[in-house]
Amino acid sequence: MLTSFFNKIISQFISDREDKADMDSKTKTLLLNITNFLFFITVLTQGIISLIHENLILAAPLLILAIAFSINYYFSSRDEQDLRFQNIFLIILGLTFCFFIITGGSTGLDGYWTIFFPLLTMTISGRKRGSYWALSLFAFIILYFIIPIQPAGWMNTYTLEQKLFISSSFILAFFVGYTFQFIRSEVFLEKDRQILESENQNRAQESLINKLSYQIRTPLNNITGILEMLENSVMSDQQRDYLNTIHASTNNLVDVVNNLVFSSKTFSHDPENITSFNLYTTLNNTIRLFSAKPAHSRIRFNLSLSADIPTSITGNSIKIKQVFLNLVSSILNNNNQPNKFITIEVSRLDSMPEKVELQFRIVTNMVVPMDKTRSDEGFYNHNDLIRINHSRIIDLLDLGITLKIIESEGRTFSILCDDEKTVFEFSSSFTEGQQSISENDGHHKEIPLQSHEKPGIDLKNANILLAEDNISNQQIIILYIKNAVKKIDVAFNGKEALEKFGHTKYDLVLMDIQMPIMDGLKATQKIREIEQSTNSHTPIIAVTANAFPEDKERCLATGMDDYISKPFQPDELLQLIKKHLS
Repeated sequence: MLTSFFNKIISQFISDREDKADMDSKTKTLLLNITNFLFFITVLTQGIISLIHENLILAAPLLILAIAFSINYYFSSRDEQDLRFQNIFLIILGLTFCFFIITGGSTGLDGYWTIFFPLLTMTISGRKRGSYWALSLFAFIILYFIIPIQPAGWMNTYTLEQKLFISSSFILAFFVGYTFQFIRSEVFLEKDRQILESENQNRAQESLINKLSYQIRTPLNNITGILEMLENSVMSDQQRDYLNTIHASTNNLVDVVNNLVFSSKTFSHDPENITSFNLYTTLNNTIRLFSAKPAHSRIRFNLSLSADIPTSITGNSIKIKQVFLNLVSSILNNNNQPNKFITIEVSRLDSMPEKVELQFRIVTNMVVPMDKTRSDEGFYNHNDLIRINHSRIIDLLDLGITLKIIESEGRTFSILCDDEKTVFEFSSSFTEGQQSISENDGHHKEIPLQSHEKPGIDLKNANILLAEDNISNQQIIILYIKNAVKKIDVAFNGKEALEKFGHTKYDLVLMDIQMPIMDGLKATQKIREIEQSTNSHTPIIAVTANAFPEDKERCLATGMDDYISKPFQPDELLQLIKKHLS
């Protein structure tokens, strides 16, 4: 009860604009605001007392200092991160302590307040700058104590014992403050080092998965291509059963590789998954997958959509299904309540015309255990505890992939917990269902055609350059297209592809990415530089086992026209070639 009371008081000195600041900045801002406010009250009180006692020599400076504290507090609370207000506060505070040393204040003992100055300056300004501030005041105190001055009536006099006590206490406070800041800095450095190591490990893991994916996809592509061709050959029923078994196992392996890539990276959805769909039907069908199971027959599901959501919206329905499949499955696996319920609420947010911005809210009576060990520390409120527990809850509920899917759109995944329920919230953007995908595709196609329109070429008359360093991959791709294409030239690296391109007119280039001597990206850039002088354009399609979305973006950014990742079916490659030849 008492902790909650003080938390409410202290929270009044933290601005809402500080929510995204780091804890170190929030601590400094909190201390600055509280100290500024407390010294304003203290100095104002002493000024009023001196004014009552008609001591104008003390009252006037104290009231001026109180006004200075109040003005600085007003402006610093509006812009907490401005270093000028920290410096102004320390100047006003230093002048106040100098005034207390000289006059003793209204009580005659206010000079002893100076021992807190080193602690405040080092906490607010750090070790280096704080030390300069503290040593400056200490130099003034020593000079005032050792220089013989004829004291006036309003000046305070100190005995030798008092001078030694103030000086030694100031030095002790200085070393305590410096030591505390040194330890604090070391803790932050160790924390940063651990974060950096964790990020390096994640990058190394992603790099390893990328390499494994590349190495697995290349032979997979060859296997799936040969299987596709074998299906068109004459076989016995037993042989066809064997072939179907191999084909199904290969497809399962492809799915495993795709899921491995997806779980290791955060990326945006593939535009090919954009469709028009009915949101209610999609969510209802997802729920029915769980409610149909006998083990979940007693679970109460509620689905509610606001009336202003269009019947048909355009977006990635597969992504929405995946998010809800993961969420509902996690809730059911971790909900220990006897009477379980899951309520799904979807509301429409304000957005641009033809945009459908939706807020998804999933409420369940699942209770997630919270880490309340920090709640008695006097600084963390309920919202702070939620932020601290967020990563732990994601790991506890195994929602890492769900988090990646939601964050791939730049959205936030919120989890709000209390003693009775848990609420999951996220948003997603869609468009009105009337906008067809073909219109969108047409829009993207207009970009290269604006400056490079040319007559279409029949596939059977096409002259194609294949840049691929792996002989088996060359054989497979040639096997895919040799019956449909007039001529195919092969280059074993980017440099050789560039030389062949300079001597022969090709209708299309199939470009691998990872090749020796010169990679496919560099070769594409060189080809585009050549074409700038001839005002021509040859379609270049990346044919690669690099399946990460940033790989596709990198290919398109270097000037390639399209991208296909292994493994793929022969028809997919032929259709893509036809698309760019036409």
